[in-house]
Amino acid sequence: MSEFQPHAQSTRIPERPPRILIVDDDPAALRLLSVGLTSAGFQTIPACSGEEALALIGQTLPDALVLDFEMPGLDGAEICARIRGAEAIAVKELPVIMLTAHTSEADELRCLEAGASDFVTKPVSRAVLHARIQTQLRLRAYAQQLEEWRTIQEADLASAQATQQAFVPDTPPAVSGWKVQARYTPLIQVGGDIYGWERLADGRWLFWMSDGTGHGAAAALVTALTAHLFSKAAEISTSPSEILMAVNREFLRAVGGSVFMTACCAVIAADGTMTFSSAGHPPILILRRNGHVEAHWPEKTILGLGDGLALGETTATLEAGDVVLLYSDGLYSCWANDGERMSHEIIEQAAAEGPLGPDVIEDLIARVRARSDGSPPDDDLAVIALLRTG
Repeated sequence: MSEFQPHAQSTRIPERPPRILIVDDDPAALRLLSVGLTSAGFQTIPACSGEEALALIGQTLPDALVLDFEMPGLDGAEICARIRGAEAIAVKELPVIMLTAHTSEADELRCLEAGASDFVTKPVSRAVLHARIQTQLRLRAYAQQLEEWRTIQEADLASAQATQQAFVPDTPPAVSGWKVQARYTPLIQVGGDIYGWERLADGRWLFWMSDGTGHGAAAALVTALTAHLFSKAAEISTSPSEILMAVNREFLRAVGGSVFMTACCAVIAADGTMTFSSAGHPPILILRRNGHVEAHWPEKTILGLGDGLALGETTATLEAGDVVLLYSDGLYSCWANDGERMSHEIIEQAAAEGPLGPDVIEDLIARVRARSDGSPPDDDLAVIALLRTG
Protein backbone atom coordinates (compact mmCIF):
# COMPACT_ATOMS: atom_id res chain seq x y z
CA MET A 1 0.00 0.00 0.00
CA SER A 2 1.34 3.46 -0.91
CA GLU A 3 2.46 5.76 1.90
CA PHE A 4 0.63 8.55 0.08
CA GLN A 5 -3.16 8.43 0.28
CA PRO A 6 -5.30 10.08 -2.42
CA HIS A 7 -5.97 13.69 -1.56
CA ALA A 8 -9.54 14.91 -1.61
CA GLN A 9 -8.71 18.39 -2.87
CA SER A 10 -8.34 19.22 -6.57
CA THR A 11 -4.87 19.21 -8.07
CA ARG A 12 -5.56 22.63 -9.59
CA ILE A 13 -3.45 25.30 -7.88
CA PRO A 14 -5.95 27.28 -5.79
CA GLU A 15 -6.25 31.05 -5.50
CA ARG A 16 -3.90 31.36 -2.54
CA PRO A 17 -0.13 31.75 -2.11
CA PRO A 18 1.56 28.63 -3.55
CA ARG A 19 2.43 26.19 -0.80
CA ILE A 20 6.13 25.18 -0.97
CA LEU A 21 7.57 22.34 1.10
CA ILE A 22 11.26 22.97 1.88
CA VAL A 23 13.41 20.03 2.98
CA ASP A 24 16.96 20.54 4.32
CA ASP A 25 18.79 18.92 7.22
CA ASP A 26 20.70 22.17 7.92
CA PRO A 27 18.49 24.32 10.24
CA ALA A 28 20.20 27.55 9.19
CA ALA A 29 19.80 26.85 5.48
CA LEU A 30 16.20 25.77 6.06
CA ARG A 31 15.45 29.03 7.86
CA LEU A 32 17.07 31.18 5.18
CA LEU A 33 15.17 29.39 2.41
CA SER A 34 11.89 29.73 4.28
CA VAL A 35 12.38 33.45 4.93
CA GLY A 36 13.42 34.10 1.33
CA LEU A 37 10.47 32.29 -0.23
CA THR A 38 7.98 33.76 2.25
CA SER A 39 9.15 37.27 1.36
CA ALA A 40 8.66 36.35 -2.31
CA GLY A 41 5.00 35.61 -1.68
CA PHE A 42 5.06 31.85 -1.11
CA GLN A 43 3.61 29.93 1.82
CA THR A 44 6.42 27.72 3.14
CA ILE A 45 6.37 24.45 5.06
CA PRO A 46 9.77 23.46 6.53
CA ALA A 47 10.95 19.87 7.04
CA CYS A 48 14.37 18.84 8.34
CA SER A 49 14.41 15.23 7.09
CA GLY A 50 13.17 13.06 4.27
CA GLU A 51 10.91 11.10 6.58
CA GLU A 52 9.24 14.26 7.84
CA ALA A 53 8.78 15.52 4.29
CA LEU A 54 7.04 12.32 3.16
CA ALA A 55 4.75 12.46 6.17
CA LEU A 56 3.81 16.06 5.41
CA ILE A 57 3.13 15.25 1.76
CA GLY A 58 0.83 12.45 2.90
CA GLN A 59 -1.12 14.91 5.05
CA THR A 60 -1.32 18.07 2.94
CA LEU A 61 -0.07 18.08 -0.61
CA PRO A 62 2.16 21.09 -1.37
CA ASP A 63 2.26 22.82 -4.73
CA ALA A 64 6.02 22.26 -5.12
CA LEU A 65 8.91 20.71 -3.25
CA VAL A 66 12.35 22.28 -2.73
CA LEU A 67 14.59 19.39 -1.74
CA ASP A 68 18.22 19.18 -0.60
CA PHE A 69 20.00 16.43 -2.52
CA GLU A 70 22.48 15.39 0.18
CA MET A 71 20.90 14.52 3.55
CA PRO A 72 21.40 11.79 6.13
CA GLY A 73 18.82 9.01 6.17
CA LEU A 74 16.61 9.42 3.14
CA ASP A 75 18.51 11.59 0.69
CA GLY A 76 16.99 13.68 -2.08
CA ALA A 77 17.18 10.90 -4.69
CA GLU A 78 15.32 8.40 -2.47
CA ILE A 79 12.62 10.92 -1.57
CA CYS A 80 12.15 11.83 -5.22
CA ALA A 81 11.94 8.15 -6.21
CA ARG A 82 9.18 7.54 -3.64
CA ILE A 83 7.26 10.56 -4.88
CA ARG A 84 7.54 9.47 -8.52
CA GLY A 85 6.43 5.97 -7.55
CA ALA A 86 3.30 7.12 -5.72
CA GLU A 87 -0.10 5.81 -6.83
CA ALA A 88 -1.79 9.19 -6.44
CA ILE A 89 -1.31 11.18 -9.66
CA ALA A 90 -1.20 14.48 -7.75
CA VAL A 91 1.76 13.22 -5.71
CA LYS A 92 3.50 11.53 -8.64
CA GLU A 93 3.46 14.77 -10.64
CA LEU A 94 4.55 17.04 -7.77
CA PRO A 95 7.21 19.52 -9.03
CA VAL A 96 10.53 18.80 -7.31
CA ILE A 97 13.38 21.30 -7.39
CA MET A 98 16.60 19.73 -6.13
CA LEU A 99 19.28 21.72 -4.31
CA THR A 100 22.84 20.49 -4.79
CA ALA A 101 26.19 21.80 -3.62
CA HIS A 102 27.93 20.33 -6.69
CA THR A 103 28.02 21.76 -10.18
CA SER A 104 29.49 18.93 -12.23
CA GLU A 105 27.56 17.50 -15.16
CA ALA A 106 27.45 14.10 -13.45
CA ASP A 107 25.74 15.58 -10.39
CA GLU A 108 23.26 17.46 -12.54
CA LEU A 109 22.41 14.21 -14.30
CA ARG A 110 22.00 12.47 -10.94
CA CYS A 111 19.43 15.08 -9.93
CA LEU A 112 17.43 14.68 -13.12
CA GLU A 113 17.73 10.88 -13.16
CA ALA A 114 16.37 10.84 -9.63
CA GLY A 115 13.17 12.38 -11.01
CA ALA A 116 13.78 16.02 -10.17
CA SER A 117 11.88 18.54 -12.28
CA ASP A 118 14.75 21.02 -12.03
CA PHE A 119 17.78 21.76 -9.88
CA VAL A 120 19.53 24.79 -8.33
CA THR A 121 23.14 24.78 -7.16
CA LYS A 122 24.24 26.06 -3.79
CA PRO A 123 24.77 28.73 -2.63
CA VAL A 124 21.17 29.31 -3.63
CA SER A 125 20.25 32.53 -5.39
CA ARG A 126 16.86 33.68 -4.10
CA ALA A 127 15.95 35.16 -7.49
CA VAL A 128 16.95 31.98 -9.37
CA LEU A 129 15.05 29.71 -6.98
CA HIS A 130 11.99 31.96 -7.16
CA ALA A 131 12.08 31.86 -10.97
CA ARG A 132 12.54 28.07 -11.08
CA ILE A 133 9.58 27.54 -8.74
CA GLN A 134 7.33 29.85 -10.76
CA THR A 135 8.32 28.03 -13.96
CA GLN A 136 7.42 24.64 -12.49
CA LEU A 137 4.12 25.94 -11.14
CA ARG A 138 3.23 27.33 -14.58
CA LEU A 139 4.18 24.07 -16.27
CA ARG A 140 2.05 22.13 -13.82
CA ALA A 141 -0.91 24.47 -14.39
CA TYR A 142 -0.55 24.03 -18.17
CA ALA A 143 -0.42 20.25 -17.76
CA GLN A 144 -3.57 20.32 -15.64
CA GLN A 145 -5.36 22.47 -18.19
CA LEU A 146 -4.30 20.06 -20.94
CA GLU A 147 -5.54 17.10 -18.91
CA GLU A 148 -8.88 18.82 -18.32
CA TRP A 149 -9.14 19.57 -22.04
CA ARG A 150 -8.31 15.94 -22.86
CA THR A 151 -10.95 14.72 -20.43
CA ILE A 152 -13.56 16.96 -22.05
CA GLN A 153 -12.53 15.83 -25.54
CA GLU A 154 -12.70 12.17 -24.55
CA ALA A 155 -16.17 12.70 -23.10
CA ASP A 156 -17.25 14.37 -26.34
CA LEU A 157 -15.79 11.51 -28.38
CA ALA A 158 -17.52 8.94 -26.17
CA SER A 159 -20.87 10.67 -26.75
CA ALA A 160 -20.18 10.92 -30.48
CA GLN A 161 -19.16 7.26 -30.58
CA ALA A 162 -22.39 6.22 -28.91
CA THR A 163 -24.33 8.34 -31.41
CA GLN A 164 -22.57 6.82 -34.38
CA GLN A 165 -22.85 3.25 -33.12
CA ALA A 166 -26.60 3.74 -32.84
CA PHE A 167 -26.69 4.21 -36.63
CA VAL A 168 -24.28 1.40 -37.59
CA PRO A 169 -26.23 -1.88 -37.87
CA ASP A 170 -24.78 -4.54 -35.59
CA THR A 171 -26.57 -7.58 -37.05
CA PRO A 172 -26.57 -8.45 -40.77
CA PRO A 173 -30.07 -8.87 -42.21
CA ALA A 174 -31.54 -12.15 -43.38
CA VAL A 175 -31.90 -11.75 -47.15
CA SER A 176 -33.38 -14.55 -49.25
CA GLY A 177 -30.74 -15.98 -51.58
CA TRP A 178 -27.90 -14.01 -49.96
CA LYS A 179 -25.59 -14.03 -46.97
CA VAL A 180 -24.44 -10.66 -45.65
CA GLN A 181 -21.20 -9.84 -43.83
CA ALA A 182 -20.14 -6.38 -42.67
CA ARG A 183 -17.33 -4.75 -40.73
CA TYR A 184 -16.67 -1.21 -39.54
CA THR A 185 -13.43 -0.18 -37.83
CA PRO A 186 -13.01 3.59 -37.29
CA LEU A 187 -9.48 4.96 -37.07
CA ILE A 188 -10.26 6.61 -33.73
CA GLN A 189 -13.37 6.39 -31.55
CA VAL A 190 -15.48 7.98 -34.27
CA GLY A 191 -14.92 7.80 -38.01
CA GLY A 192 -16.24 9.35 -41.19
CA ASP A 193 -17.40 6.06 -42.76
CA ILE A 194 -20.93 4.76 -42.35
CA TYR A 195 -23.06 2.07 -43.97
CA GLY A 196 -26.49 0.57 -43.62
CA TRP A 197 -29.29 -1.38 -45.27
CA GLU A 198 -33.02 -1.05 -45.75
CA ARG A 199 -35.76 -3.39 -46.93
CA LEU A 200 -37.47 -1.61 -49.82
CA ALA A 201 -41.16 -1.42 -50.56
CA ASP A 202 -40.85 -3.92 -53.43
CA GLY A 203 -39.22 -6.55 -51.18
CA ARG A 204 -35.67 -6.00 -52.40
CA TRP A 205 -32.84 -4.83 -50.14
CA LEU A 206 -30.83 -1.64 -50.36
CA PHE A 207 -27.19 -1.65 -49.14
CA TRP A 208 -25.37 1.66 -49.01
CA MET A 209 -22.03 3.04 -47.85
CA SER A 210 -20.51 6.52 -47.59
CA ASP A 211 -17.13 7.96 -46.69
CA GLY A 212 -17.18 11.53 -45.40
CA THR A 213 -14.35 13.89 -44.65
CA GLY A 214 -12.82 14.01 -41.18
CA HIS A 215 -12.98 12.07 -37.94
CA GLY A 216 -14.19 12.75 -34.43
CA ALA A 217 -17.34 14.35 -33.08
CA ALA A 218 -18.04 16.39 -36.22
CA ALA A 219 -17.80 13.25 -38.36
CA ALA A 220 -20.29 11.52 -36.06
CA LEU A 221 -22.87 14.20 -36.75
CA VAL A 222 -22.30 13.93 -40.51
CA THR A 223 -22.57 10.12 -40.49
CA ALA A 224 -25.74 10.27 -38.39
CA LEU A 225 -27.21 12.74 -40.87
CA THR A 226 -26.16 10.50 -43.77
CA ALA A 227 -27.80 7.43 -42.24
CA HIS A 228 -31.02 9.38 -41.75
CA LEU A 229 -30.97 10.67 -45.34
CA PHE A 230 -30.47 7.22 -46.86
CA SER A 231 -33.28 5.83 -44.73
CA LYS A 232 -35.65 8.60 -45.84
CA ALA A 233 -34.63 8.30 -49.50
CA ALA A 234 -35.30 4.56 -49.43
CA GLU A 235 -38.89 5.30 -48.45
CA ILE A 236 -39.61 7.16 -51.69
CA SER A 237 -37.51 5.29 -54.28
CA THR A 238 -36.12 1.83 -55.06
CA SER A 239 -33.62 3.10 -57.63
CA PRO A 240 -29.98 3.29 -56.43
CA SER A 241 -29.20 6.34 -58.56
CA GLU A 242 -32.35 8.17 -57.48
CA ILE A 243 -31.60 7.38 -53.84
CA LEU A 244 -28.07 8.79 -54.17
CA MET A 245 -29.37 11.93 -55.90
CA ALA A 246 -32.04 12.41 -53.21
CA VAL A 247 -29.40 12.04 -50.49
CA ASN A 248 -27.23 14.59 -52.29
CA ARG A 249 -30.05 17.17 -52.45
CA GLU A 250 -30.87 16.88 -48.75
CA PHE A 251 -27.21 16.68 -47.77
CA LEU A 252 -26.50 19.95 -49.59
CA ARG A 253 -29.50 21.56 -47.93
CA ALA A 254 -28.22 20.53 -44.51
CA VAL A 255 -24.48 21.26 -44.79
CA GLY A 256 -24.45 23.90 -47.52
CA GLY A 257 -21.51 22.52 -49.49
CA SER A 258 -19.08 22.62 -46.57
CA VAL A 259 -18.76 18.83 -46.23
CA PHE A 260 -18.31 16.22 -48.96
CA MET A 261 -18.50 12.45 -49.18
CA THR A 262 -18.28 9.57 -51.58
CA ALA A 263 -21.11 7.04 -51.57
CA CYS A 264 -22.40 3.94 -53.29
CA CYS A 265 -25.50 1.79 -53.01
CA ALA A 266 -26.71 -1.52 -54.38
CA VAL A 267 -30.19 -3.03 -54.54
CA ILE A 268 -30.30 -6.83 -54.53
CA ALA A 269 -33.16 -9.25 -55.19
CA ALA A 270 -33.77 -12.84 -54.18
CA ASP A 271 -33.22 -14.00 -57.79
CA GLY A 272 -29.61 -12.71 -57.76
CA THR A 273 -30.20 -9.49 -59.66
CA MET A 274 -28.25 -6.48 -58.41
CA THR A 275 -28.62 -2.87 -59.52
CA PHE A 276 -26.08 -0.36 -58.23
CA SER A 277 -24.82 3.18 -58.52
CA SER A 278 -21.87 5.10 -57.09
CA ALA A 279 -20.60 8.65 -56.63
CA GLY A 280 -16.84 8.89 -56.34
CA HIS A 281 -16.61 5.77 -54.17
CA PRO A 282 -14.04 3.00 -54.72
CA PRO A 283 -15.21 0.58 -57.43
CA ILE A 284 -17.76 -2.07 -56.51
CA LEU A 285 -16.20 -5.50 -57.05
CA ILE A 286 -17.96 -8.67 -58.14
CA LEU A 287 -15.93 -11.80 -57.42
CA ARG A 288 -17.16 -14.56 -59.68
CA ARG A 289 -16.88 -18.11 -58.42
CA ASN A 290 -14.67 -18.93 -61.45
CA GLY A 291 -12.05 -16.50 -60.12
CA HIS A 292 -12.84 -13.59 -62.41
CA VAL A 293 -12.98 -10.17 -60.72
CA GLU A 294 -15.20 -7.42 -62.14
CA ALA A 295 -14.52 -3.81 -61.10
CA HIS A 296 -17.42 -1.41 -61.62
CA TRP A 297 -16.17 2.15 -61.47
CA PRO A 298 -18.19 5.02 -60.02
CA GLU A 299 -19.36 8.24 -61.60
CA LYS A 300 -16.56 10.80 -61.26
CA THR A 301 -18.32 12.99 -58.76
CA ILE A 302 -19.00 13.09 -55.05
CA LEU A 303 -21.94 14.08 -52.88
CA GLY A 304 -22.09 17.60 -51.53
CA LEU A 305 -20.52 19.43 -54.52
CA GLY A 306 -23.70 20.66 -56.18
CA ASP A 307 -27.37 20.04 -56.79
CA GLY A 308 -27.11 19.04 -60.46
CA LEU A 309 -25.97 15.49 -59.73
CA ALA A 310 -26.82 12.98 -62.48
CA LEU A 311 -25.92 9.33 -61.92
CA GLY A 312 -26.35 6.17 -63.96
CA GLU A 313 -27.04 2.60 -62.88
CA THR A 314 -25.55 -0.80 -63.63
CA THR A 315 -27.32 -4.15 -63.38
CA ALA A 316 -25.61 -7.49 -62.89
CA THR A 317 -26.77 -11.02 -62.21
CA LEU A 318 -25.08 -12.98 -59.44
CA GLU A 319 -24.85 -16.76 -59.43
CA ALA A 320 -24.38 -19.03 -56.42
CA GLY A 321 -20.84 -18.60 -55.10
CA ASP A 322 -20.39 -15.04 -56.43
CA VAL A 323 -19.50 -12.26 -54.00
CA VAL A 324 -20.13 -8.49 -54.13
CA LEU A 325 -17.81 -6.14 -52.23
CA LEU A 326 -18.66 -2.59 -51.16
CA TYR A 327 -15.81 -0.94 -49.27
CA SER A 328 -14.26 2.38 -48.32
CA ASP A 329 -10.70 3.39 -49.18
CA GLY A 330 -9.69 2.54 -45.61
CA LEU A 331 -9.43 -1.06 -46.80
CA TYR A 332 -6.23 -0.18 -48.64
CA SER A 333 -5.02 2.82 -46.61
CA CYS A 334 -1.58 1.26 -46.05
CA TRP A 335 1.92 1.48 -47.44
CA ALA A 336 3.02 -1.33 -49.72
CA ASN A 337 6.23 -3.32 -49.30
CA ASP A 338 7.88 -1.26 -52.03
CA GLY A 339 7.30 1.96 -50.08
CA GLU A 340 4.51 3.19 -52.33
CA ARG A 341 1.01 4.09 -51.23
CA MET A 342 -1.52 1.28 -51.85
CA SER A 343 -4.38 1.86 -54.27
CA HIS A 344 -7.71 0.16 -54.98
CA GLU A 345 -5.99 -2.21 -57.45
CA ILE A 346 -4.57 -4.07 -54.45
CA ILE A 347 -8.12 -5.19 -53.54
CA GLU A 348 -8.62 -6.67 -57.00
CA GLN A 349 -5.28 -8.45 -56.78
CA ALA A 350 -6.04 -9.82 -53.32
CA ALA A 351 -9.50 -10.99 -54.37
CA ALA A 352 -8.11 -12.68 -57.50
CA GLU A 353 -5.73 -14.90 -55.47
CA GLY A 354 -8.41 -17.52 -55.10
CA PRO A 355 -11.62 -18.29 -53.23
CA LEU A 356 -11.99 -16.34 -50.00
CA GLY A 357 -12.66 -18.16 -46.73
CA PRO A 358 -15.97 -18.36 -44.88
CA ASP A 359 -15.23 -14.96 -43.30
CA VAL A 360 -14.81 -13.13 -46.58
CA ILE A 361 -13.93 -9.78 -45.06
CA GLU A 362 -11.37 -11.08 -42.59
CA ASP A 363 -9.67 -13.14 -45.30
CA LEU A 364 -9.60 -10.17 -47.68
CA ILE A 365 -8.14 -7.85 -45.04
CA ALA A 366 -5.45 -10.42 -44.23
CA ARG A 367 -4.48 -10.65 -47.90
CA VAL A 368 -4.22 -6.88 -48.21
CA ARG A 369 -2.20 -6.53 -45.00
CA ALA A 370 0.20 -9.23 -46.22
CA ARG A 371 1.09 -6.90 -49.11
CA SER A 372 1.73 -3.95 -46.79
CA ASP A 373 4.88 -2.92 -44.95
CA GLY A 374 3.24 -3.79 -41.63
CA SER A 375 2.38 -0.24 -40.59
CA PRO A 376 -1.16 0.25 -39.25
CA PRO A 377 -3.92 1.65 -41.49
CA ASP A 378 -4.43 5.40 -41.35
CA ASP A 379 -8.12 5.66 -42.24
CA ASP A 380 -11.50 4.24 -41.27
CA LEU A 381 -12.37 0.84 -42.69
CA ALA A 382 -15.86 -0.17 -43.82
CA VAL A 383 -16.68 -3.30 -45.82
CA ILE A 384 -19.92 -5.04 -46.83
CA ALA A 385 -19.71 -8.45 -48.47
CA LEU A 386 -22.82 -9.81 -50.21
CA LEU A 387 -22.46 -13.56 -50.80
CA ARG A 388 -24.84 -15.08 -53.33
CA THR A 389 -26.09 -18.40 -51.95
CA GLY A 390 -28.61 -19.17 -54.72
